[in-house]
Amino acid sequence: MTSDNTENKRDNTDRCPECGSNETETGDTHEHCSDCGIEREPLELDPGFAPANPNPGAGADDELGSTIGPTNDRLFRRLDRVHRRATSSKPNFVDGIIGELVNSGEGRAIVQAASEIIEKANAKESLGAKRHALRGIPQDMAKDDAKQYRQRLYAAAALYLLYQSRHDNRATILMRQWNLDKYDLLSVKKMLGLLVRGEVSSLSNRDLDAVVARARDIRHPLSIYRDHLAGQEGQAMASSVYARAVEIIRSMGEPVMDGDEMSHPEHPEPWTNHPAGEIAGRAITMAMLDLGLSPQSVRELHRNYPVYNLDAFLDRIGSRAREGDFEEEA
Repeated sequence: MTSDNTENKRDNTDRCPECGSNETETGDTHEHCSDCGIEREPLELDPGFAPANPNPGAGADDELGSTIGPTNDRLFRRLDRVHRRATSSKPNFVDGIIGELVNSGEGRAIVQAASEIIEKANAKESLGAKRHALRGIPQDMAKDDAKQYRQRLYAAAALYLLYQSRHDNRATILMRQWNLDKYDLLSVKKMLGLLVRGEVSSLSNRDLDAVVARARDIRHPLSIYRDHLAGQEGQAMASSVYARAVEIIRSMGEPVMDGDEMSHPEHPEPWTNHPAGEIAGRAITMAMLDLGLSPQSVRELHRNYPVYNLDAFLDRIGSRAREGDFEEEA
């Protein structure tokens, strides 16, 4: 009886005073409640570095692995930290985000840049302690699945911030592979952008004139469309579609190449308030139909390289193309 009472008291002591949960996550400085995110117990201080015996005796545990030795290269030092955190036996919430980035299939430089965004944002506000009302997490989702969804959401949001700064990556493709809600991604991306504003060099375009920056923002997705289309329809057709799309964008008053100017659009529907990716997608769609490619070809390109806010436009253009009045709109 006494043993049962002691066990009950211990169990009650371990429960969160806010929500009653006894599940915790390890953060940078504290244990956090897995459900509500409040700080529970401070972590023990690091006792300091103790070098291991370089000549272990027989029978010593000799794990396989790799390390990066001392170096003055900032990139390699950061990659060493990323590697250590991603392979930690008990990674915290941010380690899990970086682990998703490492396993995303992106290149080393993109992973390093996205990890910097996550680390700087977490230094401002603990990402593991944030509890968003997310559309992609239903009430009956398992805790581990919900945690991975949040970690993948932060990883994809960091990649999308880089994509918007003309660092090519697969953020939109990963969003679909990971089943992330579009509005969750946009909300977290905005939050990360505010936290790291002015502090991450890879996101800074302050050295560019506004018109030059706008031209490069449009040309970046336009070039990606061309590359995808080359594999789909051949290099010659892709080049023709690209050239026609440039003409269409310029007619809308938007710059495409360095040296272009923003001007009053000749078309009654100006695009200057639309995101650069949407502008490129609209222009490529119109150019493809102008040059006789089928709506099916347009849909295939959009599946291979999805862009936000383009579905309704494709539906409208496809409908008008079937009715034979696309040229009137274009």
